[in-house]
Amino acid sequence: MDMANSFKEEILMRWRMGGMLIRLIMVNLAVFLVLRTFAIIASLGGIAWLHPVNSSYFYLATTSDAGELLLRPWSILTHMFTHYGLFHILFNMLFLWFLGRIFHEYFGARKLLATYLLGGLAGFVTFFLAYNLLPVFSEVKSTALGASAAVMAIFVGTATYLPDMEIRLILVGPVKLKYVAIFYVLLDYLALGSSSNVGGSIGHLGGAAYGFALMYQMRRGRDIGAWFERLLDRVVNVGKGRPAMKVKYKRKPKQKSYRTDEDYNAEKKTRQEKIDAILDKISKSGYDSLTKDEKDYLFRNSQEL
Repeated sequence: MDMANSFKEEILMRWRMGGMLIRLIMVNLAVFLVLRTFAIIASLGGIAWLHPVNSSYFYLATTSDAGELLLRPWSILTHMFTHYGLFHILFNMLFLWFLGRIFHEYFGARKLLATYLLGGLAGFVTFFLAYNLLPVFSEVKSTALGASAAVMAIFVGTATYLPDMEIRLILVGPVKLKYVAIFYVLLDYLALGSSSNVGGSIGHLGGAAYGFALMYQMRRGRDIGAWFERLLDRVVNVGKGRPAMKVKYKRKPKQKSYRTDEDYNAEKKTRQEKIDAILDKISKSGYDSLTKDEKDYLFRNSQEL
């Protein structure tokens, strides 16, 4: 029981402290583990209706069939957090972690989440329109799942905004980010003529196109994703309501006090030193070794959305 509680607190701490990038990865991993558990139970127990092909995966995966989509409209969102194969989620999460850190450093958690969701949505729209408008797919129905389009939006968006940033690749050495992005976009483009996963490649290109358009416009001072960030703000604040109206009385204005840069920097340094000491204690003795005051202090100063 103690181990279970310790693990639970560790997960909660990672969720609180990790920021938006860690939260996105944790949601993807949680969905994957739950669905794979269902698949294992179905396989060992011979439960046909619980098998992934018949149930959970395809309730969360999206489809090119308009009639089926009407029956599970939530799949437009859930498909971008759903993975079937181990290598599928492994590569997507590695790319998300590596490029997401760069993206987050320049644009913050809010835009990271918005770009992930809009990139996944752009991938779905491209996939859906291709299968319903192109004659070659007139008799074909397909299913889509995975975070690839969302990750491609972050990947290509980062490379568009920071084309000359160099990253170090194993066995290759330093390479400019724009060349890596071009390489992966070309892989998906060339796969359209030969791959068995044509629908996936179409979705990837849709996500890449959104990432490129977003950052191309950002470099020119226009944010085409700002409306969605405002929408996310409203969704997050649903139910919180507006603060009650307060009656203000005129009083003699008080003398304002200002902090000097030295005071601010000293306060910031002290706060960071205390956080570092707490994190060091966690690394040596575990989260359970913290006092309640230390846990509260860490939570108050953790990175928020």
